[in-house]
Amino acid sequence: MNKLPWASWKFWDRVAASPKRRVQLGIDYGTSMSKMVFRDNVPAGGESAVVVLHNGSVRIPSRVCMTATELLFGDDTKCSADCAIYDSLKMRVAVEVSGDRKYFVGPEITLPNGFAAADLAALTVWFLISEGHRAIAVKCDGRMEGVETRMSMGVPMAFFNNRQLRASFLSIANRAWTFYCNEGPIDSTLLLRKARRALEKYPVVPSAISDQEVEAWIESRTLVSVNSPIDIIRSEDEAAVWWLLRSPSVRAGPYATVDLGAGSTQANLFRIFGVAQTVKRSLVRYGAAAVPVGMDAVDRAIAECQGLNSDCLALRGFEQSILQTDTRVPEALLHVGEQIYDSYRKAWSEACSKMGSNALELSSWRQQNVFVTGGGSRLQSLVDTVRMHPDQGEPLSLMTLEQPTDLVRPDHREIPSDELPFVTVAYGLSNIQSYLPNPYSRDPGSFSFGRH
Repeated sequence: MNKLPWASWKFWDRVAASPKRRVQLGIDYGTSMSKMVFRDNVPAGGESAVVVLHNGSVRIPSRVCMTATELLFGDDTKCSADCAIYDSLKMRVAVEVSGDRKYFVGPEITLPNGFAAADLAALTVWFLISEGHRAIAVKCDGRMEGVETRMSMGVPMAFFNNRQLRASFLSIANRAWTFYCNEGPIDSTLLLRKARRALEKYPVVPSAISDQEVEAWIESRTLVSVNSPIDIIRSEDEAAVWWLLRSPSVRAGPYATVDLGAGSTQANLFRIFGVAQTVKRSLVRYGAAAVPVGMDAVDRAIAECQGLNSDCLALRGFEQSILQTDTRVPEALLHVGEQIYDSYRKAWSEACSKMGSNALELSSWRQQNVFVTGGGSRLQSLVDTVRMHPDQGEPLSLMTLEQPTDLVRPDHREIPSDELPFVTVAYGLSNIQSYLPNPYSRDPGSFSFGRH
């Protein structure tokens, strides 16, 4: 069984080379759907990133269903007549911890006796780790001896930058890993008595890591690769940009990414250094921002304009077809689209403040290319909204995501293009090292994944 990750650690240590076969599991724990990629670092060479499939899909439902005796994970076929359904747990945790309803636009629900939203989230991540374990075992032909598995779970930028929420999601990730290491992998069905026993046996423990240490880690990981227990969570916005560094046709220059998720939207402005057709040399972020508005708000607006219950969020995945048939929808989405676009405006404002009076640098950002990812990338009206230049007001060139050369499906088939926007974060989280060479230093030991 795997040992707990980073049981002992010290800041500023370089990541030591391991003689074992190292596998890094990247978990993009989503509001509605989760995605996973694991990176297999074979000692003899041949590193690859493998998408974890669930029933043949890259998307794994994040909802939890409960019957009288069981919890069901990864199943979106059940209805309320079959079981009690608890969805959007990730955003409900944010509301539960902060007391701020802005993080979730859905209906209030009564959680089952003895369960908090964070409990159900930790159990869900335990299931996701277990799914990853089974996929890794297949890749290793069932020989898990000598395989050292670690994980990183993505956290939305707004949560990661909030001390209270970051601590909560760090606890969820650590608790889920503890379940897995001590109780083993679980299937998609978990007996309620086993779930309650695990929650009681491994209660929420306040982090022994002080706020000062966390802040020092965030600041100093831009300079060195640290071996820290905090690495079990990483900000989703940073993880997503790894994809672009590994994309063969992406050239050096200024870029923007807008990730349209279910519960939030994240925007990033950054410059890539390097040559096309190669692994790019480095990347520096100029601005980043997030807003707690995403596709849940879009679904709510569509439901309301169609005269449905305003708490109905069952339309996800059908927005485009509705837009083509209901002339009221585009007007209903104007307000939501503006709220989503606000993430890009805020990121641009931060970037401008860092560029200052550098006219040459400002000029180069008039034509940045834009990547749109996440579930909202399938809704053309939102894509058209977020691709507008925040300052110039003109549409920017939209980049097409391409599959990195080291990313594969377990069956070695090509990943369909409409699935690529969903796995960008998980791919970045699977990277064993979370730092990049600093473009402003000739010292090969200097690293940067921070902002300019």
